[in-house]
Amino acid sequence: MAKKKLNHHLYQDSGSQVWYFQKKVKGFDKPYKFSLETTSVTEARRKRDEYLKEIEYHGYLPTVEPEKPEPSNTTKVFGEVAQEWAEITKTKVAETTFHAYKKAMNTHVLPYFGNMPIDGITSLDIEKFLSNLKCSPKTKINIYTPFKGVMGFAKKHKIISSDPTVDVDPIRERKSQKIVHPPLSLEEIHKFLENVDEFWKPLFIFMFFSGVRISEAAGLKWKRVDLKNGVVQIHRSLVFVGDKQFYKATKTDGSHREVRIPQPVVDALLEQRKRTYKGNPENFVFLNSIGQNIHRHTLNKNVIRPTLKKAGLSLNRSIKDTRASYITNCLDNGERMSFIIRQVGHTNTNMLVKHYYRWMEAPNDGEKLVEAWNSTRKVPEPAKAKK
Repeated sequence: MAKKKLNHHLYQDSGSQVWYFQKKVKGFDKPYKFSLETTSVTEARRKRDEYLKEIEYHGYLPTVEPEKPEPSNTTKVFGEVAQEWAEITKTKVAETTFHAYKKAMNTHVLPYFGNMPIDGITSLDIEKFLSNLKCSPKTKINIYTPFKGVMGFAKKHKIISSDPTVDVDPIRERKSQKIVHPPLSLEEIHKFLENVDEFWKPLFIFMFFSGVRISEAAGLKWKRVDLKNGVVQIHRSLVFVGDKQFYKATKTDGSHREVRIPQPVVDALLEQRKRTYKGNPENFVFLNSIGQNIHRHTLNKNVIRPTLKKAGLSLNRSIKDTRASYITNCLDNGERMSFIIRQVGHTNTNMLVKHYYRWMEAPNDGEKLVEAWNSTRKVPEPAKAKK
């Protein structure tokens, strides 16, 4: 990979071993292609760098062409290609994903790149654009993803000869040792449930002891609840993107699953059934106090934060942390990893440990291994006294 970047815009004739310069210049029909009249890669790179400086200064090579080449009338601007990409992409991705792409493109990408000839966009243009975005690394990645999609689409369909995004440094998410959203321990969950409004108690018992996502809980219908066998089927989710609501298939194939629910959750759902079932299995299990679908932002603002404050608990938690709390408490209390993975809809341990498990300090940390070791040791018999 390093060699490819070092010899960018250069290629060597396999027969004569002579190096050639090749560069597509913005606004011109054909790329520059000519011999550098040397077999030395060092000399070829030196000449290449001089030509690149001339192109950067003049916009073309006056030393090679006596006259500036005629501008191309066929070069597409980025916005045109983005429209073609969007028409195809919307048939391949989830509606919510496409809605997020569309928002990122319309808000950030198209105002910057929309009218630029797509074959003239450079890696420097892209890095300047990214550096000017005043947002978190994760948001930058979300904005950059559809842009990369358009450039990859253009390269695949030979609208551009090379994709400048390959030379752009990846966006790194800053990782902190400090846990911003610590999970709730079992003791803290008990305090939370003691202080939450009775109307919301069934929802939070369900969330803390099932590990489902809030979108899955919001999209759960009574026809998927089997209280007799203690099983809930997770098939669809309900999500909000902006002011739009989407009732869609679960996030991944692994998310389509059966979740075992313990007796406290069964009891909570029996109570909830009195409120929302109303003889119709198509009804949603969880609704707000005015009969509308639950929304995570509203829950965070109007339910979770006031309850945490009332219970005297740390306020830096959200509805998403019920899932991390479930995973952490299961692992810390000896539930099998394979069971937890199946419950929460993952296919391996990577996501479980990397993104959800949070260490919570306990007074007996470090003692379990020694206890296990001691339990395997034979206590030596006391030595008999010599006569």
